[in-house]
Amino acid sequence: MSTKLILSFSLCLMVLSCSAQLLPWQKGQRSRPHHGHQQFQHQCDIQRLTASEPSRRVRSEAGVTEIWDHDTPEFRCAGFVAVRVVIQPGGLLLPSYSNAPYITFVEQGRGVQGVVVPGCPETFQSGSEFEYPRSQRDQRSRQSESEESSRSRQSESEESRRGDQRSRQSESEESSHGDQHQKIFRIREGDVIPSPAGVVQWTHNDGDNDLISITLYDANNFQNQLDENVRNFFLAGQSKQSREDRRSQRQTREEGSDRQSRESDDDKALLEANILTGFQDEILQEIFRNVDQETISKLRGENDQRGFIVQARDLKLRVPEEYEEELQRGRGDRKRGGSGRSNGLEQAFCNLKFKQNVNRPSRADVFNPRAGRINTVNSNNLPILEFIQLSAQHVVLYKNAILGPRWNLNAHSALYVTRGEGRVQVVGDEGRSVFDDNVQRGQILVVPQGFAVVLKAGREGLEWVELKNDDNAITSPIAGKTSVLRAIPVEVLANSYDISTKEAFRLKNGRQEVEVFRPFQSRDEKERERFSIV
Repeated sequence: MSTKLILSFSLCLMVLSCSAQLLPWQKGQRSRPHHGHQQFQHQCDIQRLTASEPSRRVRSEAGVTEIWDHDTPEFRCAGFVAVRVVIQPGGLLLPSYSNAPYITFVEQGRGVQGVVVPGCPETFQSGSEFEYPRSQRDQRSRQSESEESSRSRQSESEESRRGDQRSRQSESEESSHGDQHQKIFRIREGDVIPSPAGVVQWTHNDGDNDLISITLYDANNFQNQLDENVRNFFLAGQSKQSREDRRSQRQTREEGSDRQSRESDDDKALLEANILTGFQDEILQEIFRNVDQETISKLRGENDQRGFIVQARDLKLRVPEEYEEELQRGRGDRKRGGSGRSNGLEQAFCNLKFKQNVNRPSRADVFNPRAGRINTVNSNNLPILEFIQLSAQHVVLYKNAILGPRWNLNAHSALYVTRGEGRVQVVGDEGRSVFDDNVQRGQILVVPQGFAVVLKAGREGLEWVELKNDDNAITSPIAGKTSVLRAIPVEVLANSYDISTKEAFRLKNGRQEVEVFRPFQSRDEKERERFSIV
């Protein structure tokens, strides 16, 4: 009996230990403070906010990468790094991963997105079959036989020959079944695409117009174990700048100011080089033994001046529709487990959705037919956001409509204007206005946690996306049906503002709408609207 108890207890410990190792992005780690919050907390003493546009443009063969200056007080306080990518038709944003999680919003266009999650199976299969040329197979066979004959011990040679035969047999089976890879999916305007740190993603524009996206990195996230700088690690390509140009820029930075040097170093970390460039040819040839020297050189990006957005030639990807993707996922589960079951790691990560569209009026969380709508994507409707602690909100305001005032309880937010123009006011903790100006398309305004913000659309309306560094960011409106004033007793409001209870009641119940308010109308405007409706 005691032996059974000891065995059961040991098994429990093993399960708990494995679960902790298999879930590195588990939300339980959010009890840890975000990296850098304690070290850079003093940088949140913000006196003035700025609606900014990209400060640097990096051109590639088939697109442009635009980077915001993230050395401003509000960006460093929030730990945000903002990048906009423009991919021309036929362009391919090369595979890369980052040391910090990020969230991407597709502003314009359509394309194909690929995601590579470490440890997940290749559940997608292309429809085309391929075979290696006979000459290449014969060359590999002769090379393999030559290597085998050079071995000193006969037993090792025999074992190696058997291994090569199994490898060629497996290669033949794979070639007859076509190419297999991890999931790919269609993206379009309004999609939100998250990514944990270290997960590889790539994007192909197979449409007729430019594919434009805005990406927000969270450098203070617990998944970033480095410093406050965001680094992108590319698996292919090379910067268009030559080594001589980089050496010249490095000398210029040494002669320039510290701020300019820091900005250039941070931007260089975002778009620097292919990580395979640093490995020696002999190592790569030993690892990728079936490729020639020319391919090894291309792996290392030697003499590649295309940048990190390249023109893809004859790239045709079969992207499954949503129902086909579910079917493919089910087939993969049955292939792995026989009964359709998968292990905990695959259930936690491999089968999660990597996109959610926030531009559908039918899925609005808040809707006012005379003012606008709000669509929210968080960990409730896109579970992967729970692991990276990010979320997004898309807001559409009609002509002269108003949003707010409101504040974020538990997150910083970056407002990126996608259409129209309008006026924004932000008030900080000292009761002073830290921003009061118009914003327009292409600008970003960072609003720190707790700062109250109100937005009013112009004549053409106003649309923006808010990217936030919490997977379930909560806002608290000051006016409206769900506001904080609505929840306070009338007598408390009357004493707080030194007004009559009648005025306090009007203050509390003046707006029956939720967050999005229709514009004020004079009597004449109401009459004109009533006449036009009739």
